[in-house]
This record gives sequence, structure tokens and C-alpha cells, in this order.
Amino acid sequence: MGYFQDEMEEAVGKKWAKRIGFVVILFGLYFTFALVFSFWPFNVAKEVVNKVVNANAIVQNYEWFYDQYNAIKAQQANIAVMPKDARELPGMKMVLNNAIAEYNSKSKQITRNLWKADDLPYQITIGE
Repeated sequence: MGYFQDEMEEAVGKKWAKRIGFVVILFGLYFTFALVFSFWPFNVAKEVVNKVVNANAIVQNYEWFYDQYNAIKAQQANIAVMPKDARELPGMKMVLNNAIAEYNSKSKQITRNLWKADDLPYQITIGE
């Protein structure tokens, strides 16, 4: 007999060691069949992978980061040329801050930032 089996029988008795071993074997068989035939819990992982790693998701996330980054830069340029006493300035700053917050939020989401280009910043600092 193996060392583990001897220790198990000594700890819980021969009768319970056999029962525990049988249950462990059943769980092992279940997970093997679940992996091979893709049912719970592996079908959930398969669905997540299919949703995150598909052509549409990759292209949409890649393009979204560029679009959002350029929209933020454009809004910052618009704010820079506005007179300091312009009535629209506070509203423009709020729009800019919301765009930056959305960029930063999606940048932290692992399923989205996998497809963000390396030449884009990870986070953008929100202004005053």
C-alpha cells in the first residue's frame, strides 16, 4: 500500500478510507468527463472565452480605445481654446471628465484591456 493510503486508513479507519477514496475517484471522473464533454463547470468557462475572444469583441474593443482616446484629446483641445469666462466651459469639463472616467474604467476591465494597443495610456488623469 502507498504512504498516503496507509496514513488515511490510520487517520479515519479502513472502512472510511475506502469510502473517501471512492468519492475522490468519482469527483475525478466527473471533472474528467466535464472537461472532455464540456459541461458544468467547464461550459461556463467556454462561454466566457467565446464571448471575450472572438473577432467582433477584439476589433470593437481595440477601436473603442482609439476612438475614446482621440475624443478625449479633442475635448481637451476644445477646452484649451475656450475663454476662461465662457458659460459652456463647466459643461465641457464635465463631458471630458465623464469620457476620461469611462476610458479608465474600461481600461481596468480585464476582458477589455486585453485588446488595448500598447501606444495608448493605461489611465488618463481627470482634470480640475
